[in-house]
Amino acid sequence: MKWVIWFILICAGLVVLFMLGAWALGLLDALGNNPNIAIAAGLGILISSGLGAGLMALIFYSNRSGADDRAAQSQHDLERPRGGRD
Repeated sequence: MKWVIWFILICAGLVVLFMLGAWALGLLDALGNNPNIAIAAGLGILISSGLGAGLMALIFYSNRSGADDRAAQSQHDLERPRGGRD
């Protein structure tokens, strides 16, 4: 589970580096001179990217841990007819 935290931190770091690069190149000038708008946009992008990276990491973790297999098996058991035949 420790790798999930590292994955999220690395993805967030890449987003921050991208945002700093875009700011340094002047690509964020369309936001105007209001720093509140720039901060809000930056935080929105960072939080959305972090949430997406975290959810993807949890999908990979769930798949590798076998939790999906157990859930699918129990669902299959519930759908099986009472007679024991498939």
